[in-house]
Amino acid sequence: MKKYLSLIFLYNRGSYKKLLLSAGTIPVCFGAILLLRTGNPFEADAYMLMERAFGGIWSVLLFIAVILIGLLSAANSLNGKKAAKGTLSTTGYTVRRLCISPVSAYITLFFYYLALIIIFWGVAVASLFIIGKAGLVMAGAVGIDTKLALGLLRTEIGHALIPIAHPAVIVFNIAAALALAGECARSCYLSWHNGTPSAGVALVIIPMILVWIYNPDNSYILLAILIVFIYAGLSLGDVIFREKRPKGDPFKVNSHDGIVDLDSTEFDDTVHFKVNSPTDLYSLSNPESQEISMLSRYGRDEGKSLRLRRRFLPLGINLEKTDFLWGACIFLGIAEHLLFFGRFLLKMRAIESSIKGITIDSGTQMPYFWELQEHTYYGYILGILLVLIVQTYWNYAYYNKETKSVYVMKRLPDRKEYSRTIWVTPVIEAVFIAVIMVVHTMLDLCLYAFVTPDIALYPDYLSHILPF
Repeated sequence: MKKYLSLIFLYNRGSYKKLLLSAGTIPVCFGAILLLRTGNPFEADAYMLMERAFGGIWSVLLFIAVILIGLLSAANSLNGKKAAKGTLSTTGYTVRRLCISPVSAYITLFFYYLALIIIFWGVAVASLFIIGKAGLVMAGAVGIDTKLALGLLRTEIGHALIPIAHPAVIVFNIAAALALAGECARSCYLSWHNGTPSAGVALVIIPMILVWIYNPDNSYILLAILIVFIYAGLSLGDVIFREKRPKGDPFKVNSHDGIVDLDSTEFDDTVHFKVNSPTDLYSLSNPESQEISMLSRYGRDEGKSLRLRRRFLPLGINLEKTDFLWGACIFLGIAEHLLFFGRFLLKMRAIESSIKGITIDSGTQMPYFWELQEHTYYGYILGILLVLIVQTYWNYAYYNKETKSVYVMKRLPDRKEYSRTIWVTPVIEAVFIAVIMVVHTMLDLCLYAFVTPDIALYPDYLSHILPF
């Protein structure tokens, strides 16, 4: 038990000042919003004071910004210190000296950050209650408790923090809190092995902003819950997967495919190969000739598992990060498109209860296909844009910032190799996502046309398949 407490105190000692500052910022922000939006509380009108003070998006954005800054500062409190870099010491060394397995340390920090999130949540609720009640008292309101309770429930921030009688938001808040705690613990886990801290905390914040500000229908909230839960599960699976890797490079945080162990490799200085482009390294064996690829000569040929897009990636780039981005974009498109299935199933339930023999209740029909498809392609579009922009930037930065090999690439006999290894892979990935989108739409159309009873379809439903 002492070793787990030592780990918690280790992180708490490095971040308690930032945590106290973040917690103290919450009531200060709420008090400032009250004064800026209502003016002098003694002269303000008591009618709907809470709604006028805390209504709108500003209270939500300020709270999310404070909790994000507080969690990131706590998660990165022991990362990147100059003294640690100078002595080549890391937090991972300290954790190993505590005789705690990395997974156990991850779980311990998960509960630590979950407690921090609950504390931030409680501070926000208490601040709204105290500041709101003080404002109503100074404004001379009557029935303060009733106006305070109703005012909190009518504002975005109050409904988000205290979602009474809204089970979907309650479940979403639980999922968001668990995902935030998991991403903070994962950030610490990666930093123990000199890896880049996880940006997943910010990725969980995005659905929180969308749900808390816009208060969408339950179908959208359930979709956000599904996305957050699956993402949190993938984050935990990533930690466990890294622990099961072969020893020697078990965490592979900074590993690149083009880097080999030179100490265990024997070289023949008399053998030279002429390479015009990195693509030549991946040329497969030709049965009709004696020439084989360089990867085959050095025992690194992947055979049939070699993917086309890998031929056009810069040699040595972090393939793990590239695959994760591509998979995340595909998952984003598929998850957002599940809105169609939710709408379709809800409408089918209503139709089945309305069918009586060969008749159906008037006004109960399946909407047109494109009405069910509305707003279901934003995930695919966003995924395509992310792949094209982010992956292209990573390829460009690898040549120009990480390896500084842009000059060598531009002097290759094949002058197009530099631009080809930057642009071709993102385009291939974007086309693949677009193909998945088309296939997904065809499946939706088959489900709509063959599962829906004919009596519930409009006579001209085929003419409304396309949006034009």
